[in-house]
Amino acid sequence: MDYRRSIPVAALGLMGLAGCGDGNRAPARSAVAVLDLDDVAANPDDYEWVEFRPNVMKLILAGAEDTEHIAILWYTVPDGSVGLHYHSRTESVYVIDGAQTDGKGTYSNGTVYFNPPGSGHAISESSGFFLLAYAAPPDFAETDSIEEYTPVRIDTNDDALTDTYSFDDVQAGVRVFSLPLEDEGGMRAAIIETTSSEPYTYSGNYVLVLTGRCSIDGETHAENVLVVGKEVAPRDYAIAAPPGDSCLALAVSFGAR
Repeated sequence: MDYRRSIPVAALGLMGLAGCGDGNRAPARSAVAVLDLDDVAANPDDYEWVEFRPNVMKLILAGAEDTEHIAILWYTVPDGSVGLHYHSRTESVYVIDGAQTDGKGTYSNGTVYFNPPGSGHAISESSGFFLLAYAAPPDFAETDSIEEYTPVRIDTNDDALTDTYSFDDVQAGVRVFSLPLEDEGGMRAAIIETTSSEPYTYSGNYVLVLTGRCSIDGETHAENVLVVGKEVAPRDYAIAAPPGDSCLALAVSFGAR
């Protein structure tokens, strides 16, 4: 099933996302939510947000705001901002639609960046929607602990992405680039390229389809569809390419390598 062709999930709330559209789905599917990120950006009022900061909303997908968690951030005003804050563990940000600026530069659509443990920044000139993964929540009190750092940054829209980075052949028709993240940051990530109908298993928290179509746990999803576990503990995802298709996906996980 292609979730872009199923009943819209937005109005069902997070607890109903994984069960929409197929009453005969295996029980394990209730452990995940499936979101069309284009729909989130186009119809934000259909989703259940909480206020993170004035004019900045969060859609919590897994975990809680005061622990490690996965969320979507939405700036409700042009050129929104968030004050200086510290990251004791790794932070991941994927730009769904819009742009975000900090002291390291401006990040636009399709960019994913990872701030290492000990980093910190203030967000400015920001608007749009951003997929976040926090191994620890931002700390607005411990800003004196911020160290010099360099984010790991990738433009997932780059046509040369799979040639630029060192992908490893992990099984027939499957190549994986493991991002160079610090072990103590509590997060790992990979970009997975597959043309194989034989599943590749990734243990993680979410899988985002970047290009092509991806079969994830037996369901086919188009670009900009997110499959995310509702629990903080990583789970296994079976990732493959439907016959005749190719799949490029970003996968993120909490925990050690």
